[in-house]
Amino acid sequence: MRIKKLLALLPSLFFIQGVSAHCPLCTGAVIAGAVGAKYLGLDISIVGIFAGAFAISTGLWISRKLKTYFKYQSALIIIASFLLIVFPSLAFVKDVTYVPLFLFGNPGSLFNKVYFINKLLIGSVIGSLASLFAYYLHAHIKLRYGKVLIPYQGVILTVLILVLSSIPVYFIFK
Repeated sequence: MRIKKLLALLPSLFFIQGVSAHCPLCTGAVIAGAVGAKYLGLDISIVGIFAGAFAISTGLWISRKLKTYFKYQSALIIIASFLLIVFPSLAFVKDVTYVPLFLFGNPGSLFNKVYFINKLLIGSVIGSLASLFAYYLHAHIKLRYGKVLIPYQGVILTVLILVLSSIPVYFIFK
């Protein structure tokens, strides 16, 4: 039954237009990283890194496609993308870790407590910051040299920075 449905879609492949933007590729690479991390049985915080990067790259992609109507529109779209992708996912992941915060004051005060935080949220925040860093690094290189230095530079930078940020998280939550 599934094969018949796939064969019915085959003629539509001749009408698909090519995509030249790098952001859908970044998004696809990030999704592949999240699926690969889950398939390899890595900690949910690693999957969160790629989920956060997916949310940010999707927001960047959408904000670049829309006409600007007001100041900070792009930032709002990126934040909304993160909130709408990551926060609904938190309901399905119950894996938490503790973060002791011992700053000053009496034991049990606001600044001397142990907080429990969802691992997916921690990973998503790290991944979104890494994705933003990769995006701005790519933009800086294009501005500085007036061109992209290597083919698929944005994709390569994004995946490389996400993998590098996943390594310490892997050893922390191992």
